[in-house]
Parts: sequence; structure tokens; C-alpha cells
Amino acid sequence: MSFLRVQNVLICALSLLSLSDSLVFAQADFDWTSIPASSNLSWVNCFSSPIQCTRLNAPLNYSNPDAGSVTLALIRIPSALSGTPGYRGPILFNPGGPGGSGVDGITGFGAQIAAVVGPEFDVVSFDPRGVANSLPKISFFKTDAERASFDLGPLAEDATATPGILPSQWAHFQVLGRLAQDRDNGFLAHVTTDNVAQDMLSIVEAHGQTKLRYWGISYGSVLGATFASMFPDKVERLIIDGVLDMEGYYSTDWANEILDADKVLQMFFDGCFKAGPKACAFYDSSPAAIKRNLDSLYKMVLTQPIPAYSPSLSTYGIIDHATLKNAIFTSFYTPYDSFSTLAQGLADLKNGNGSLLFQISQPHISEVVAAVSCGDGKQVTDNAAALEKYTQSIDHLSSFSSIVAGIRTLCSGWRIHPNNFKGPIVGNTSFPLLLIGNTADPVTPLVGAKKTSRGFPGSVVLTQDSPGHTSFSIPSNCTLGYVQQYFQNGTLPPAGTVCPVIGDLFPLPSNTSVKAQVRRSSALQTAAKALRVSSRNVALNRLI
Repeated sequence: MSFLRVQNVLICALSLLSLSDSLVFAQADFDWTSIPASSNLSWVNCFSSPIQCTRLNAPLNYSNPDAGSVTLALIRIPSALSGTPGYRGPILFNPGGPGGSGVDGITGFGAQIAAVVGPEFDVVSFDPRGVANSLPKISFFKTDAERASFDLGPLAEDATATPGILPSQWAHFQVLGRLAQDRDNGFLAHVTTDNVAQDMLSIVEAHGQTKLRYWGISYGSVLGATFASMFPDKVERLIIDGVLDMEGYYSTDWANEILDADKVLQMFFDGCFKAGPKACAFYDSSPAAIKRNLDSLYKMVLTQPIPAYSPSLSTYGIIDHATLKNAIFTSFYTPYDSFSTLAQGLADLKNGNGSLLFQISQPHISEVVAAVSCGDGKQVTDNAAALEKYTQSIDHLSSFSSIVAGIRTLCSGWRIHPNNFKGPIVGNTSFPLLLIGNTADPVTPLVGAKKTSRGFPGSVVLTQDSPGHTSFSIPSNCTLGYVQQYFQNGTLPPAGTVCPVIGDLFPLPSNTSVKAQVRRSSALQTAAKALRVSSRNVALNRLI
């Protein structure tokens, strides 16, 4: 198999970087209400050429079309071959979530996606119902100030943030669940993934087509696999990348999602030692010594949190045990971009400065996460004592298992449980699926792709030999070549195919030749950076 064409178009795609960057900043100025919502796709120019937008009405309740409607914000990079015999229709892309904005995705890196799949296709995405520019929005706080005052940060997420904190977390999310229920007008029962899957079919049909072409990452794997299970005869092409344990997702048990998290941590220790003190600021005499130093930092901040303030940085706070763990875990999503910064942050923390680590740490709970993830999954009736037992029962799986326990705590307070589709995630699809998994993904381990593949006859799992979350964490010409061939002519990689990547976990600051080589060989490196916030929140939005 030759990937020369792939490499050439990807190199060309890098020239679109300035366009992508300008579109990200331009989005705040675009008025979506200027586009009339309708049941047809009436595309208009938006942001900057060639991007186009439209708004599509869809039923609030597909079982009762007269119950009202939702309005979906759609965006596309149109095919250069539209109106010619070479045009083949849309490919829908989902950047993850719940809560990931397809509008943000396309404005940020749609040009690179279009370059990969080819000029025959429109690259289309959308803000799922309740998200960002789609209406109505999922929101049960009355003001931004009220939202900011309700703690959704690491201290609320991590079941072992401080000794004995879980009962308080349980009570905290009981309040959140009651607040959402009291302020809901009936919309929250209709934001589950099966509704979004039906929205995708509506989008396909509005294009005058009958079958879906789709590429979804992380939570997008749940959306894609759910679609394939509900509408197996409507699949034209379907790629899911960073594949969750579907059974665990729909049963609100995320234990299997962090099976490889410690593998990524070990790669940090090994990579730091191999790179040496010039490339890794947290270097020591062996991987074991680096691990001991990290353990010492955990113990230090557990007894005495460290200030995190710098006049040159926009956010500030403290580094406690939960925030430190959150920062480390967050860096696992994009280790080729993040490990050097993490190492510097850990070295700074050792010297009493937590400001850099505080920038890495991010809160990952939101209203959308609660409404979609908890609404999707099996109802959790655990009290604080039961949650303590659950946390202890999965402790052996990973040093980050307490983050997983947080999703059950969050969902234990959720009170809106529609009779939505919860599986089984299986189907004899009209075209075989392509699943992609990394060898060391911190939140969607490769075993999830293999397990899901067994439910879809003829599907193939493509392995990318790299740490990080989804193949976007360090793009590979090999992986992108198979993606392109799958969309272009339906070719699946041979079973057992493993794709290499190019890149260093700890590049030397002066190693410009290596950096240039990475830029030349991986156009989706730009996509990964633009997608970073969305993609790293995908599973973290649930694994808390």
C-alpha cells in the first residue's frame, strides 16, 4: 500500500493553518440566529470561505413528532466537486464530548480533515442537540455566576481528593440532580445519544441520501456505534476512533476505561529518563527514581497544598492532591505535546511553584456531561457507603481509578432517566466498520475497540502504536492512509495491522529538524492541537 498521495495532501493541508486559526477566533462574531431554521438544508457562507453553515429543525421526540422541535447548528467544508459526477456526498464528523462542538471542530481543523478524506466529499459536522449553537441549550444554572459558584472542579471529581470526601461529593451531586430536575422543562429527557443518532440520520436524509458516512472520536465512538446498532442497514462508511467500552458506558460503570492509564504514566517515567535532563525537567537517575519523586509530590500536596500563582498567567489557585492528579491525567491525552510541559510543571512544584500545573489541570464536569452521560446510562441508586465500596472495588485497576468512580458519584444524583436505547451495541451493518485504537490510550484502551468490533461482523480494528487519546493525539501517515482508503474505496486494513508514529515524547528544545519532520509527516498534528480541548474532555467529561 502506498501513502504518497496521503502524505502530499497532508503537507498541502498545513498551508491552511492560518485559515483554521482565524476561523477559531472568528466564531465569536458569527450570529447563528441570522440563519433561518428550517427542515431543509439552506447553506449560507459563514466565518470565512469556503465554510458554510445552516440550521436544521429536527423532532424533539422522534416517537412523537408533534411534541416540538430542536434546532441543530450545522457546518461544512463543501466538496470541491459538488455538482459534478465526482461528488459523493457528506462525511459527518463528531469531535467527541458529550458537549463537543462540531462547529468548533470544523472551524478549527476541518480543512485538514477535508484534505485527508478527499475532494469528493463534504466534511459536515454539527453541534448536537443541547450543545453550543444548537437550540435549546442544556443549561440548568440561571447565570454564569451561579454556574461558576457550583464546584465542578477536581475536588468534586476525584473520589479520593481528600480522606473521607466522598460523602460530601455524593451530597453535592444530589443537589445538582435536584436542581436540574426542578429547572427542566421536559427537554433533558431528549438529549440522550439515541436521539443524536436519529438526528444524524435526519441530516443524511436532508442531503438526499440514505446511508451515513461517519468519523467519530472518543464519545463519538459511542454515537457511531449506537447509530450502527440502531440503523445497521444505514451504514455506508463508519470509523470510530478511541473506542469506549460500550457496555460500561450504558451501565454507568467506567472501570474498564482507565485500564491503560498507568501504562501511559510509565511511559512518562521511561521517556523522561531516556530523554535526559536537557529534555525532561523532572529527570532523575532511573525511571523508578522519577516515580518516587512523583510519589513524594503527591504526599507533599496531600498534607500541604502549594500556591499556584504567576502574574503572567490568567488563572490561579492551589495544587492539592486532586488537582495534581487531574493535571497528570489530563496530560495523558496528548503526551507528545504535553509531557515536556508536565515535567517542567512537576519540577516547578517540587520547588514550591504550582502555577504551570494549574494551567494543565482542567475541570471536566459540565451540565452537558451530566445530562447526556447520566441520562444515557443505567440509573445509579448508590448512597455514599455504596460508592465507597465501588471505589475500593476498582482501586486495583489503576492509580487513576478514583477518577472513574467520580462518574458514578455524579450520576447518583441524576433524576432524569428516559426510556432510551441502551444497547446491545451490535449489528450486521450494511458496510463493515473501521475501529481505531492506540496501544496506550488513557481513557479508551485498545481492548474497548476489540470488544466493540466483536459485535459488528466484518469490522476491523486498526492499531496505532502510540500513547495518547485517539489517533489525533499523534497523527500517523499510516493511520491516515487507511482512513482515506476506507472512505475512498471501502478498503479495510488487514487484520492485525499496527501503524507506527513519528515523534518524541520529550523532544529537545533545539531539535528543530525533528519538529520539522513531525510537521511534514502529520497534517493532523494541527488538527490534534485545535481539537485538544474538545478531545481531552471527551472521556474526562465522564470519567470523574
